[in-house]
Amino acid sequence: MDLEGTSADHRERRKEFRHPVDTDAVIHLIDLAAKVQGRILDVSLHGCCIRTYQRFPLGIFRRVETEFCFEGLPFRLGGVTQALYDARTVGIRFLDMSERKREQLMQLIEEIDELQEREKAAAALNGSPAPDPADERSPSAS
Repeated sequence: MDLEGTSADHRERRKEFRHPVDTDAVIHLIDLAAKVQGRILDVSLHGCCIRTYQRFPLGIFRRVETEFCFEGLPFRLGGVTQALYDARTVGIRFLDMSERKREQLMQLIEEIDELQEREKAAAALNGSPAPDPADERSPSAS
């Protein structure tokens, strides 16, 4: 099966749509008391995808905490590595999220959606198509 088929199958299994984000992120490796820096590519209520600056040193099903800041609001969410798409792209499934953190994450997702709608409206006024956020993510992260 080719990568496109794999990616399409992967999307169909998702519980929720991943919302594109592009901001600095840190993955705290619980077992190693170390951290890996990168950029968060997308987020949903159940997880996120991060592109690390260096090779990701662990496999799947390892405990991590993901830390990032969006629009001035800091997030630090516990989870587990769920997928390794390549040597530097890791999918993380969030675990043990408090109701307060879940509400904050839902607000973040709403803000992302509103920002995208404003960008689309501005692009329509200018007569140019708005950039498709999916074009900026890795194919396996969608």
